[in-house]
Amino acid sequence: MGCIPTKALVRAAEIAHGAHIGAEFGIDVTARVDGVRVMDRVRRIIEHGNRFYETAIADDPGLGLVRGRARFTADGLVADMAEGAHPLPDAPVVIATGARPVRPPIPGLADVQAVTSDEVLRWRDLPASLIVIGAGAIGAELAQALGRLGVAVTWVMRGPRPLRGDGAEAGETILRVASAEGVRVVTGAHDMRVEPCRSGVRVQWEGGEAEAAHLLLAAGREPNLEGLDAEAGGVELDRGGIRVDAQGRTTRARTWAIGDAVGGAHLAYQFTHVATWEGPLVAENCIAGREHVMDHAAMPRVTFTDPEVASVGLNEATALERGHDPLVHVKLVREIGKARALGVTEGLVKIVLDRATGHLLGATIVAPHAGDMLPELTMPLHDGGDLRTLLATVHPHPTLSEAVKVAVREAVARIG
Repeated sequence: MGCIPTKALVRAAEIAHGAHIGAEFGIDVTARVDGVRVMDRVRRIIEHGNRFYETAIADDPGLGLVRGRARFTADGLVADMAEGAHPLPDAPVVIATGARPVRPPIPGLADVQAVTSDEVLRWRDLPASLIVIGAGAIGAELAQALGRLGVAVTWVMRGPRPLRGDGAEAGETILRVASAEGVRVVTGAHDMRVEPCRSGVRVQWEGGEAEAAHLLLAAGREPNLEGLDAEAGGVELDRGGIRVDAQGRTTRARTWAIGDAVGGAHLAYQFTHVATWEGPLVAENCIAGREHVMDHAAMPRVTFTDPEVASVGLNEATALERGHDPLVHVKLVREIGKARALGVTEGLVKIVLDRATGHLLGATIVAPHAGDMLPELTMPLHDGGDLRTLLATVHPHPTLSEAVKVAVREAVARIG
């Protein structure tokens, strides 16, 4: 997920958790979480971010701001405003409408008041108990963070583990950590249904059930195209999002799309940093006639759990599908000196190499600050996966990033 307000909530959970486990370091600390203050800080961060960007737009003499709901018509783009439909100038268009939470088709959902991550970030206080449905980044981040903040969390998912795209090792690590911290984890929950009950909401599945004060739907996000009437303007869709070519063009003349609004294979890249990378490139394409290509082969993916999960490139299954003979090597982070000093017991660096060339195909890091460690493994992918520069780089000791070089060195040595 990775948005700043969510990271603020995760950070509060990290601080609370650190106080709870202080005894490991000989520190007697009792943590008491003030839910009102935690959520007040989250709201301040949201408001600050909104003001920052709105002020930047308002102060730019080259920009005009129209407040309304834009939609396509056969005659062009209009904005629905309080005084009526307002035609927008005939100019190049970039669609950047973001995404909204998915509401999965669970029987009984219409009879309960379920919340999504959007509503969680607007809570005035923390609830006593919560059921989280969803095995992706949003479910993982919020299940762990709210559990650490004192909420009794039941985390329910249909599959055997969370974070499917990051590999079995990453998902199993997060499950172990969440369970050890007191989150009730339910995997393989098939045939789910929902109903109201005295305590709030009851979720039932084949072989079990759970009750809580609130239900959080964390089943992913979908392109937010409601009311845009994209197809009326000649903008074709792909898997619920906007169809684009390699340069970000849609099927409508002089119209591009970026970020979470894009469909197709791009649905795997619903991260803020993807949209902020694509924005300037598409702006140059549509205004200056450039032909920048949106190549996501080296795009990082990060889930802000603790430990964080960060990935780039291909996993072993995708590598096989694309005709590679992958070699997979895993290095446990706890074998690194700084990890032992920090008391880190969970984490790994997984390297996927092409056995024929020795070049990097992809990597996954599960560790504290994994997202900060990942860029070193994204850079070789811009150079065909060549690892010579990384192997020649001296890593200071003791640091967690030593695990990256050691993992790469051991993987390359296995090829010979």
